[in-house]
Amino acid sequence: MRLSGRSVAAAMVALVVAVGACAVSVASSAPTSSRTSAVTRAAVVPLPIARTRLTTTLVASGFVAPVLVTSAPDGTGRLFVVEQAGRIRTVVGGAIRGTYLDIRSRVNSGGERGMLGLAFAPDFATSHLLWVTYTRPDGALVLARYTASSTTSSTARASSATTVLVVPHPGHANHNGGYIGFGPDGFLYLGTGDGGGGGDQPNNAQSTRSLLGKMLRINVRCAGHAYCSPSTNPFAASATARHEIWMTGLRNPWRWSFDTNGTQWIGDVGQHAYEEINAVPAASAKGRNLGWSCREGLHIYNAARCRVGTVYTAPVLEFCHPDSGAGCPANLGAEAIIGGFVYRGATFPASRGTYVLGDYVTGRIWAYRSGVLTAATSLPGVSGFGVDRHRELYAVTLGGGLYRIGFRSS
Repeated sequence: MRLSGRSVAAAMVALVVAVGACAVSVASSAPTSSRTSAVTRAAVVPLPIARTRLTTTLVASGFVAPVLVTSAPDGTGRLFVVEQAGRIRTVVGGAIRGTYLDIRSRVNSGGERGMLGLAFAPDFATSHLLWVTYTRPDGALVLARYTASSTTSSTARASSATTVLVVPHPGHANHNGGYIGFGPDGFLYLGTGDGGGGGDQPNNAQSTRSLLGKMLRINVRCAGHAYCSPSTNPFAASATARHEIWMTGLRNPWRWSFDTNGTQWIGDVGQHAYEEINAVPAASAKGRNLGWSCREGLHIYNAARCRVGTVYTAPVLEFCHPDSGAGCPANLGAEAIIGGFVYRGATFPASRGTYVLGDYVTGRIWAYRSGVLTAATSLPGVSGFGVDRHRELYAVTLGGGLYRIGFRSS
């Protein structure tokens, strides 16, 4: 799988994501007794971000081109690692324990295609439902639902597949997006790429008639239907626009996540010179236009696509391609940014509220908080991040490794 921010990139999967900086407040806990108050206060004093460094600890290896790691609300503590070819592996106690789902026969894998997303139902403990996204032989992006036999079953039934939504993706093999996740509102969000090629020639990302280049928001627990569009979506009452659209103006949202406060952090693939991360608060997300292909990062990309009166949401952090000629600062050089997660775990309380991200091409990962980006830590081939049920942070690399991410003071 090659991650590339260039429209002419081929071969391995393009995981280009531009990272945005956003101020995040760090919660503190009130002491519970006079004896423990000093300890409690000390535990929640934020680790100064300028002195923060990330650490990586190998948890398991032997995966084949893993692209994401996640967990399920099943009470087991299992991790699930998605392999690009169409297989989901189960990890328990630092070892691969088996295959949870294998649909390789249905998946067109290679380049930027493959199995791209996995999301367990918030009520998985009782519903036993999960959703995956993958590219099928004609290049279309498929959202499908599967069922497990029980909460703790070692496998999900491949025969239980129900196709929920198909997003046609003709002409090009790149910019598929495909990551999925449930929002705090209980709806399923799906990020789609602009259809591939360079420069979004059909202008899919700005067209509300197309599902490409969007953040979609759907109700996948709609009685009698595989899905329906919430009435609160911005175009739900439109006679011409697609009702599934939540936000427009994306190029290739390879990886994104929700913080516990509802903010959606979206890593979007850049074109020629810039990568970006958008941080969109839940209260103002509806109908946001993230700018592509009028804008690339904080810069105008195609002025002809810019519409008078349209408000474009600027990224919170921008990275630059080192060879673009843009005078790229050393620590901001990236060409395949991998959007990550805001850390909310308990192991490193002084680092709660810190956003973690990476870049596939340079093999570096960073921490970001309150407008400050740390010096990078090396993690070659990083392709995706994820969290366990306790919001502890993990990463996978295309070389086959699963790593636990931690924090230390430099």
